[in-house]
Amino acid sequence: MSTISEALRSTEKLYYQDQYLTTNCAAVRRVQPETIELDCTIAYPEGGGQEADRGVLELPIGTLRFIWAKKLYGTPIRLEGFKGGKLGGVILHIIHPDDVHMLEKVEEGMEATVRIDVERRARLTLSHSASHFLYAAAIKQRPELQQWTIGCHIKEESARFDFLVETSFSAEEVSEIERRANELIARNAAIAHYAVQGLEDARLWVYEGIEIPCGGTHLRSPVSIGALHVRRKRLGCAKERLICTFPHAEIDLQPYHEFSL
Repeated sequence: MSTISEALRSTEKLYYQDQYLTTNCAAVRRVQPETIELDCTIAYPEGGGQEADRGVLELPIGTLRFIWAKKLYGTPIRLEGFKGGKLGGVILHIIHPDDVHMLEKVEEGMEATVRIDVERRARLTLSHSASHFLYAAAIKQRPELQQWTIGCHIKEESARFDFLVETSFSAEEVSEIERRANELIARNAAIAHYAVQGLEDARLWVYEGIEIPCGGTHLRSPVSIGALHVRRKRLGCAKERLICTFPHAEIDLQPYHEFSL
């Protein structure tokens, strides 16, 4: 059971200060059987459907691989339109099973350098931005879906949304959603992504007046996404999934840079 002090603890989220950082200096805050908690990190934890970063932690006792990052605790975001998100919270770096034995040598206060898998972050960032064009087009086609979104998953090679529906998506609807999404992408306007009311974790994705609450990582413009391919999958009674892939995407690593905060 968590204590009040644990619930109020917070990791400094450097990916919100500069999402293109590939490395940062930190200090070990806590060591647990399979995880390390740092005072700050650039590693994006699983959240908002987006899969977590992976990478390494360089410590005086050696280099440990982390295979996932997850956020615990925090307080609910109490703003209209924000569902399920939390403010604050601590980020744990889950250590590779083959490196767990090294944790017994890690001490609180020890200096650490975080290095993320940059190509994975770039692919997840592109995928997450692509997913919002899919979602915006789907909501335009069926406005009620905004109230009946029940899940999403952002992977490196694809993104999907799950909905409760009264009637299945027709082939014509899927085609129209794909067309609308690609029309938005082709305009290549600027993508804005910022905190609302000064709340770091309450963030909006904005494109040509379309606003979607989202705390993930995103492109500055959609040009590198290319054309989306959209398909549907029936999940069962009254449940449908829309999946997008981006076979012509171009991963841009140029904005990423090493700089220790």
